[in-house]
Amino acid sequence: MTKNRRVTINVNNDLDMYFRKLASSKLLFTNGWYSKAIEEAMMLWIENEEK
Repeated sequence: MTKNRRVTINVNNDLDMYFRKLASSKLLFTNGWYSKAIEEAMMLWIENEEK
């Protein structure tokens, strides 16, 4: 089992609100929805950068 790490970041408020709106509609506010959305976004960014 992978250990999770708490991370504090600063992002543009409008970008965060738009991301939360899209992520919550996809993940339906399930337990840990925001963390799951951030992890998915990070994985997509990594995949894109490795190309």
